Amino acid sequence: MPSEAVNGRNLREMQSAPHRLVWAGSSTLVVMIRLALLDDHAAVLTGLKRLIGRARDMEVLAAAGDEVSLARDLLGRWPDVLIVDYDAARTDALSLCRRIKSRPATPRVLIYTAYTSPALTLAARAAQADGLIDKSEPAAALLEAIRQIARGETVIPTVGREDFEAAVSRLDERDLPIFAMLLDGAALPDIAESLRSDNREAAWRADRIVRRLRPTFEAARARSGRLSSARRPP
Repeated sequence: MPSEAVNGRNLREMQSAPHRLVWAGSSTLVVMIRLALLDDHAAVLTGLKRLIGRARDMEVLAAAGDEVSLARDLLGRWPDVLIVDYDAARTDALSLCRRIKSRPATPRVLIYTAYTSPALTLAARAAQADGLIDKSEPAAALLEAIRQIARGETVIPTVGREDFEAAVSRLDERDLPIFAMLLDGAALPDIAESLRSDNREAAWRADRIVRRLRPTFEAARARSGRLSSARRPP
């Protein structure tokens, strides 16, 4: 359900949604977007919580540096959007996203990274992330991306034909139909049925696609350095 002012016509629907309704002013109800934050840099978490705390339509349910701590801190509460850090030295964010998206009734997932690239964009799409945004983007862009994702939209950069073909060339030819289904948002049971196999094999094939698409640590760091230099004023 999108974050928006609530009127009499959609109040009943809002009340049945898994969001919190709060008063914003004397006569306006706002649908709260509930967030969970996963980043092993304490300073990043602090900054995100401060930023989100100023948004009247968002609240942070839990923030932690690892999956176990985040699950514990959520205390059974269900976020609408999970913001997860992707670091080129660790590839757990993509694997986590893929695992989350293989389950029913999952939160939306926004990958927040300093290492955006066409290769990472395609890997995120194969992992069925709902969003990918660079940490260098303005705060307003991050907040708007969260709102778009909460509305059910996808916020992922486009990839040019040359970059797409270069990434696809790293895949096994037998995995290309699966890659296409992942890009279309197909669920694992549907992929397994198409393969005439079980969910375990479909999950293994999907994981292999994500591993082959994601950029190497060296390539990601090199690209990040080039982008930082390009953004630096002369």
